[in-house]
Amino acid sequence: MAHDPAKTEKATPKRRQKAREEGSVPRSADFDGAILLWGNFFLFLGLGGATLALMARQVAHFLDLARPGALADAGRVSLLGDVFMILGRLLLPFLLVNLLVALITGFAQRGFTISAKPLLPKFEKLDPAKGFQRLFSSKALVDLLKSLAKFGLLAWVAYAVLEPRIPALLGTLKLPLGQSLNLFQATVFALYRNVMLAMLVLAVADFIWQRTSWEKSIRMTKQEVKDEFKDADGSPEIKQRQKAIMMAAARRRMLSEVPKATVVVTNPTHVAVALRYDEKTLAPVCVAKGLDHLALRIRERAKEAGVPILERPEVARALYRSVEVSKPIPRDLYQAVAQVLAFVYRLRGAA
Repeated sequence: MAHDPAKTEKATPKRRQKAREEGSVPRSADFDGAILLWGNFFLFLGLGGATLALMARQVAHFLDLARPGALADAGRVSLLGDVFMILGRLLLPFLLVNLLVALITGFAQRGFTISAKPLLPKFEKLDPAKGFQRLFSSKALVDLLKSLAKFGLLAWVAYAVLEPRIPALLGTLKLPLGQSLNLFQATVFALYRNVMLAMLVLAVADFIWQRTSWEKSIRMTKQEVKDEFKDADGSPEIKQRQKAIMMAAARRRMLSEVPKATVVVTNPTHVAVALRYDEKTLAPVCVAKGLDHLALRIRERAKEAGVPILERPEVARALYRSVEVSKPIPRDLYQAVAQVLAFVYRLRGAA
């Protein structure tokens, strides 16, 4: 029975980008919730006094409208406008801050990713058999255990805060209203603070878990990595073919320059170097060079164009090793090449 190859390799950047385009991104809902709670907590610390004062003024305003005849004088439209204005002033800062915090935490976790693929219908999810498998899968079991662990931790935190304060809370029935409110306020603050700290710990743990699970889900097999690099760089056969085409084009361009040469220096059959020297060049320039079969092609083109061919083995080998095509010869070969050119000019003079 054939087994699927193990996915042991880390995902490549291309695989990560593909996963994001498909809507698969690491996301921790607990992390989002914890950050939102902390954002609202600090916002309430900053605006809580002003919010309570505004609420007190509005309560006084509505109590004033409760006297006989006041509502008729103010009018229902004016009262409705006051209600919407109060709700806006009370809720708008919290709504805007929650929206901003949600956007920042989402971008911090997932980056800027827009994908419509998660919204597309997936008919395989309608299959009862697959749905039953998902219901009793290892992922579902892990999610259930995580939920129970979170519930247990939060319940323990709440119990640790409330249990020592229960006698005092029960005794508030005998205390003045101010002391009772202060005790309730301190209890709620401690409960909210400890629950938020616990949720922050859970959020960090869940974030690490989700990130690790996502990295594991996008792992690749060794063959997938090889195939991706092959697709990115091109197959060796195609690259070899492209290289051969480029070299052939370069040889054709080089051979087309041979008729413009002043002389071709050979070894006599294994090496051929074509040089051009005229009043426009400060030093002789190599227009073509080659070994064996290419050297034969250079000699043939030189014969066809009437370019002199001289057998100077040492000079030909030195030129082939030290000069590139379309580059002038090095200074240490000036004297040897000058003797070759002088001989060529004497032959032309004799002709």
